[in-house]
Amino acid sequence: MSNSSATRLPRRFARAVAAICACLCTMAAIGLGPQTAMRAAQADDGQRQCQAGIENYITDTPWTNTLFNVEALHQQSTGKGVTVAVIDSGVSTENPHLADAVVEGKSYIPDDDSKGRKDVYSHGTIVAGIIGARRIKGSSVVGIAPDAKIMPIRVFEALRQENGQTTGNADMFTLADGVRYAADHGAQVISISMSDTHDLPAMQDAVKYATKHGALVVASAGNRLTSSSTVDGMRYPAAYPEVVGVSAVTMELTSTEDAIHGTQVDVVAPGANVASTIPSGVDCGFSDGSSTSYATAFVSGQAALIAERYPDETPAQWKQRILATANRSHPDERDDEYGWGVIDPIASLNVALSDNLRGPKANGQTTQLQADRPTESVTLTPRHDPNALAKRIMMMMTIVTVVICATASLHTLRRRDG
Repeated sequence: MSNSSATRLPRRFARAVAAICACLCTMAAIGLGPQTAMRAAQADDGQRQCQAGIENYITDTPWTNTLFNVEALHQQSTGKGVTVAVIDSGVSTENPHLADAVVEGKSYIPDDDSKGRKDVYSHGTIVAGIIGARRIKGSSVVGIAPDAKIMPIRVFEALRQENGQTTGNADMFTLADGVRYAADHGAQVISISMSDTHDLPAMQDAVKYATKHGALVVASAGNRLTSSSTVDGMRYPAAYPEVVGVSAVTMELTSTEDAIHGTQVDVVAPGANVASTIPSGVDCGFSDGSSTSYATAFVSGQAALIAERYPDETPAQWKQRILATANRSHPDERDDEYGWGVIDPIASLNVALSDNLRGPKANGQTTQLQADRPTESVTLTPRHDPNALAKRIMMMMTIVTVVICATASLHTLRRRDG
């Protein structure tokens, strides 16, 4: 072999390696968010574009339907006769799942006469769908309390990112007014998929007022992605003793990445890969950014089921049902990440409340019983993340990319040194 041929071979090798690196790096860049890529594929296949104005239908059974066994659940209760106030961005009545579900509410947005039945941000409509979406032909999406009425209380229009900060949130005074309005207009459950780091007396008073008027407040324990503070700690109104504070879990029933933890966490519920409703459309799947908002909606729907089944119980007793029957490894213990565990709606409808019930009591205290006392075991089965394989493949591709590129660089440096 000639010297010129010997020189060309390494150069050709280097060019080939560079091309492989470029290809792999491009593939890795496209797959930096494998979960996003998988979501887009799923949306295009089963839900089209998930855009407002497009009649997209989810036909596969949502994993949450299986987790909570909604067919059996709805044989016991559907939330009929119960009104759930959704304090949020409004609720669109243009979605066929919600057309007959939404009653007149209130808007705190200036010059808005929609009575809460307008939503340009989608958040409130998503929450409302998880709670009370009606069954419609061609769709597998159904709310956890499909006969509950939704009272929309519109307290903000949209969230925006400005200089790295999330703006557009409703202030706590407006939220407090919304809670009082809901209580005064017959809501038995008040759903607040929002949180704040400040303990505002006006909000605490509003929660007490609602509880006194027979309403249970369910609130988000906090999201990192939409919070002014990403540090774990107290969030309000979730931290008030009358409120059910909700954090979120994935399909594997492990905590989501953006869920805030703290003593305000009473229970957890699904917050990833959930199916619900959108304005001016039909169905969509949601995975990121508002996980505890979605989890709060599931618990609010559960509260509506309980309120229908046990209308003579107090909000404190409804809360006890939710907390005491949550699925956890030890019946007498809670923690700041999962609270008392993953909600179990069927168990909450069938438990017999008593002073001997393990876990939290209606007054917020904990009953400690002997370890050898027999207890019924409640087991919820986690679902596997459909994106897990894609994530592993992407990780391997990234490792291969780094190794090949590093090898090429070393080869080039050695030739130069020679």
